[in-house]
Amino acid sequence: MSNGLERREFLKVLGVTGVGAGLTGCGTGGAEKLIPYVVPHEEIVPGVATWYRTTCRECPAGCGMNIRTREGRAVKAEGNPLSPISHGRLCARGQASLHGLYDPDRIPRPLARRGDADWDALTWDEAERRLADALQQNRGRTVLLTGNHTGTMDRLADEFAAAVGADRVRWEPFAYEPLRAASRMVYGIDAVPVHDFSNAEVVITFGADFLETWLSPIDYAHGFVQGRAYSQGRRGKLISVTPHQSLTDMNADEWVPARPGTEHLVALAIARLIVDGGAEAGQAAGLLAGVDVASAAERAGVSPERLRQIAADFTASGRSLAV
Repeated sequence: MSNGLERREFLKVLGVTGVGAGLTGCGTGGAEKLIPYVVPHEEIVPGVATWYRTTCRECPAGCGMNIRTREGRAVKAEGNPLSPISHGRLCARGQASLHGLYDPDRIPRPLARRGDADWDALTWDEAERRLADALQQNRGRTVLLTGNHTGTMDRLADEFAAAVGADRVRWEPFAYEPLRAASRMVYGIDAVPVHDFSNAEVVITFGADFLETWLSPIDYAHGFVQGRAYSQGRRGKLISVTPHQSLTDMNADEWVPARPGTEHLVALAIARLIVDGGAEAGQAAGLLAGVDVASAAERAGVSPERLRQIAADFTASGRSLAV
């Protein structure tokens, strides 16, 4: 300090130099702009999280979802406690939905194919104009491909297809047409039914992994917990008939390991035993008339005595469910 530089001045110079070096080291080398909220949105307060309610579309179940945002960006997904489907919870697919939102390979704008591999970027107005022209020119020769929507979304897709003269095609990676057909045959309703696990005292599942992937696992898991709860000296019972153990099978009271592809034979044999015990067969009388319980049990690798016990458990309570 012999040159007259005071200690306080030295610390000031050192601090400025350190900050400058840090900013230089963290820079990208190009000009950057920091734009603050000059006119902030009325729902956004910097530093305060804002929550929005929406519906999860990672699967057809449509669970209610709450999205936590910070400065206009979604940062966390949670179940909506007021939703009759999610009951405040989300499955792994719903929790991971933010990865799809911020996927670096996600297409950020409309594109038009040029040649075999090249794409031209379009504005939204240009893309909408091209789409409208294409629909008008190909009226009656257009297909609207959708997933398995229900409710309002399903009606909206039907109305849009009718308005533009398109044929709607539903594509489902997990086809539920057998469930639709069964509901149509038994109840006269062409729809996928909703099952009430909370009021079922005995549940038999034939390969329906309702605690993991089947139809609406969040809602069904919630109902299953309620049905299994100890109440008035009784608790629910789950019997699972599958060739290999899944998450649902590991939570079952009884696991019946049937040979692959024979679950339907076990179901028919149990139904035949229930009818033989005095139950009304209804529209299934013709189907069950030719069922041989002993032959079905042999092909499935399950003893007839065990099938009789399952049928007895199923009929012992007036509130049983088979899925």
